[in-house]
Amino acid sequence: MRVRIEFSKYLILVSEKSPIYNKHLLQVRSLFILLVFTAVLSYPRLSNAEGTKQTCPFAADTNYLTLLYPIFDHPNYPPFATANSGEAGRLYIHIQNPGETIWFGFAVQSRAKAAAYTYTLFDPSGNIVKSGTVSGTQQGYIKHYLQAVAGPSALATGGYNALSYTTTNTGDYYIEFSPPYNGSLQLKYYDITVSGSGNTPIKGRLWSKRWMFNVEAQFNIFKGSFYTYTDDQLVTRMSFDSLQPLIFCVCCNSSGCTNTGNFLQDRCSVPYSSIYGQYKIFLNEPDPVSYPTGAINGVSSFSANPTCNGTVTFNFTVGSNCIADLLINVNSPPGYNPVDITMVKSLTPGFNTFTWDGIDGMGNAVPNGTHVEITGTISNGLTNFPMFDVEILGGIDITQIRPTGPKPALFWVDTLLYGGNGQFNLDGCTAPDTSCHRTNLGNANTLNTWWYALSQTLTPTSFLMHRNLNLQLSHSICDGDSLWLAGAWRKTAGNYISGAPSILTGCDSTRMDLLTINLQPHVNLGPDLSRCAGESVTLDAGAGPGFSYQWNTGATSRTLVVNTTGSYSVIVSTPNGCNDSDQLFFTSQPLPGNTLIKHN
Repeated sequence: MRVRIEFSKYLILVSEKSPIYNKHLLQVRSLFILLVFTAVLSYPRLSNAEGTKQTCPFAADTNYLTLLYPIFDHPNYPPFATANSGEAGRLYIHIQNPGETIWFGFAVQSRAKAAAYTYTLFDPSGNIVKSGTVSGTQQGYIKHYLQAVAGPSALATGGYNALSYTTTNTGDYYIEFSPPYNGSLQLKYYDITVSGSGNTPIKGRLWSKRWMFNVEAQFNIFKGSFYTYTDDQLVTRMSFDSLQPLIFCVCCNSSGCTNTGNFLQDRCSVPYSSIYGQYKIFLNEPDPVSYPTGAINGVSSFSANPTCNGTVTFNFTVGSNCIADLLINVNSPPGYNPVDITMVKSLTPGFNTFTWDGIDGMGNAVPNGTHVEITGTISNGLTNFPMFDVEILGGIDITQIRPTGPKPALFWVDTLLYGGNGQFNLDGCTAPDTSCHRTNLGNANTLNTWWYALSQTLTPTSFLMHRNLNLQLSHSICDGDSLWLAGAWRKTAGNYISGAPSILTGCDSTRMDLLTINLQPHVNLGPDLSRCAGESVTLDAGAGPGFSYQWNTGATSRTLVVNTTGSYSVIVSTPNGCNDSDQLFFTSQPLPGNTLIKHN
């Protein structure tokens, strides 16, 4: 047996009896890698490919890094580069000028069912301009890794015999694949390169909104890079150091896992598959001629204006489309706390305004006079990167490419995962980037990470919360009494309103007093009484609804029979607390005796 290692014009035969084979098989692999890169350095034009070269940066990765087309039978992954992929799943090739040439070639993964497959190239109007079948013996076949990274032989020494099409229109061409069976087509090697006049390669023309890949084994590591081109025309590079995804989708958008319009909700990682593509994703930096850098103009003015109705109006003047990300700190320690509020708003060039309702993160109205501090950023290039079923998200390295700038901070909210045990970072992770959002929570979940390409920190603004004080009080008095309300003595039922400005915030304080008049009992026991000894009299305190009675004798009845000389009093009370009292003196006179006459 011999091990055949072939690349370009080099051929190495290693016998199975060789010490290299028998004892140092690993060294054979290392030798191959060394020779590959020696060859790469030997050819000045060996970097014209766009495909495997970027997503499989090392020759040793070729055994498991594959492009996936598509998974028809997997409900959690959308199709890619096939007839049913839709606009978001197409593989596009941008043509800036008529006459530019599209070069392309592929190789099916060795374990794939299809030895040959059909491709179809469409122009921007959806017309078929070229189609055919690729196999291991036809034009367009890439034999090995070195050919894949070299590119078309017409453009680079050591490349593959590429298929080609010279364009007649400008715009986005796209290519579709048709596997000869109901399943997926995995490409071990792939290249789609655009050249201009004189066969000059033009990088940054190949893009999709939703790339699909497969690393062939659960514990294999993906180390490729991608470039995002946001809707406001900013470019960032995503690189991975230890991503373990198996099958995975690469897509970016402006909202997150979902797109309900509520960014605070949409940006959260979710325990199900939820991925969609919005931004263009490139393998190289987007061609700056076709994809120019957007104008960046920061905030020129910002103010927070509390109003006496309890709301706060935020006013911005900005020079370009951007995102305002505010942290409303409600009398709490620095940084995000559950009582605080975060607000994310899209801003357009010129004057912008929006309002906070004055309700804190716990659902309570912020009291009048509360100290509130506003911090935040004005950002361009908001990018969300949701990934489904990534067993280990081993850190993401984000680099700002166009315009140049500092490394963007990374943010995430994983609290919806595993019963709320997931972590979050709303303050931003920046040092080092590759340590940010390292987690093993990705199995069967969609993990979202977001960043801003460029940010301008707002100068912190603080104020006292303004809120009108609207007091409503109820009072009741007994008929005939008076109560001081709204600057006067009141003895008539009704609403009495008064107000005064707050010394603290200048907001009005309004007081409404509801006055109720209650029934007042009236007790009249009559004048003092005198009776002969042995006679009695019944005292009556009078009847009324719910009246209660308390005599000085201890009796609690409405009437009291008295026959003994003394003072008698009673207190009559109503259920609402009104009362009246009266008293009288009762005298028991002795009876006259026999008249005695004395005679002298």
